[in-house]
Amino acid sequence: MGSCNDYDLPETVNIIPPITDGKPLTNNTKTKLEGIYKVIKGNEIFGDILILKWNYQNNLSIFGGSNGLYAVTKGMKKDSSIYIYGYWRFALNSETGGINLQLNPSEGSNTILSENQPRTSNLKITGKFGLGNNPATETLEIIYVRPFSEKVLKDDFRILAHRSGGRTSDLLAISENSLEMIGFTENFGSTGIEIDVRLTKDGIPVLYHDEDINIRLTKKSPLNGPLVNYTYDEISRFIRLVNGEKIPKLEDALMKVVDSTNLKVVWLDMKSVNNAMAKVIPIQQKMLERAKQKNRQLAIYIGIPEVEVLDFFKTYPNYQNVESLCELSVEDVNNINAQVWAPRWTLGLLTPEVNAMHDQNRKVFCWTLDNELFIKKYIDQGDFDGILTNYPTIVSYHHYIRK
Repeated sequence: MGSCNDYDLPETVNIIPPITDGKPLTNNTKTKLEGIYKVIKGNEIFGDILILKWNYQNNLSIFGGSNGLYAVTKGMKKDSSIYIYGYWRFALNSETGGINLQLNPSEGSNTILSENQPRTSNLKITGKFGLGNNPATETLEIIYVRPFSEKVLKDDFRILAHRSGGRTSDLLAISENSLEMIGFTENFGSTGIEIDVRLTKDGIPVLYHDEDINIRLTKKSPLNGPLVNYTYDEISRFIRLVNGEKIPKLEDALMKVVDSTNLKVVWLDMKSVNNAMAKVIPIQQKMLERAKQKNRQLAIYIGIPEVEVLDFFKTYPNYQNVESLCELSVEDVNNINAQVWAPRWTLGLLTPEVNAMHDQNRKVFCWTLDNELFIKKYIDQGDFDGILTNYPTIVSYHHYIRK
């Protein structure tokens, strides 16, 4: 696996920059490149429409409507041309390959690179893509259609990545609930994350989904059984996640969010119960203050997934003033003064209930929605403030394509 600065690429993809002496693109140039593009050649892989969107990691993410297609690319300029290179992949399977694109002066690069000229409507980006580790020899050609709509630009809709960006079953090169995934997830279009919080034997909150140490989430090690049976020092020394990362402390994870991302939401899914609130809430408050000092727009919610967790939350002093997210009833949301109600997506659009929450100045996130037909329906017809998903690239596509 490559380093985080090298996209954390799947091992089968070999990325070769098209030029070695390119210069960075300006923010103005990046903004002009963003928008909706029609695929002229390469439809068999990339579908008919692509979304181009820059992210906080200075990468250009490309989202398509075919199998959750996305690409993670870099951009640079040389002379009057723009070069885009990286890799593409399907979110719904492990097919992937390299991508190498170019925007030349004859196709509109001069207006994109100019600080003064407006973007023209005849942009054409052309190049090649590969399949697997094969050379990039297949033709990809896309033309600019329109910018993002005013609805999209003004909407603070949150794209929430489950387990910080992807599950082990998605065969990504970065492990779920890892610092590395937190640093990478914005390449998927994520504007928020959900992470799983458990306590170690010595009361350290860490990120880990399952109750037991197992080979689904970790490499083989001398430790087995419940995570809570081991101290953080033991876990740190002996346990590695499936892609080699350490199980992170919650405090380190939230510091990563505050200092190294532009994420807007963190949903702490509380997996431990006994004494967990007393350990987690002070960290939440500390990191919210850190974000405030950095002028970061960030919400960190204590997640309430079940009644037992709710009961323990209510034992915390002044719990009604703690930022929280409740998955239970509307009545429970009101009783604890939760800032977010998070119903299961299978309950439907819930339009009257969502409107009632909005009237109370609360947000509504639905979870965990992975079916593309329902993702499109919930974005087009619903009034949710965000969707929690294992496929943020699919949610990103349907969000940014809205008119």
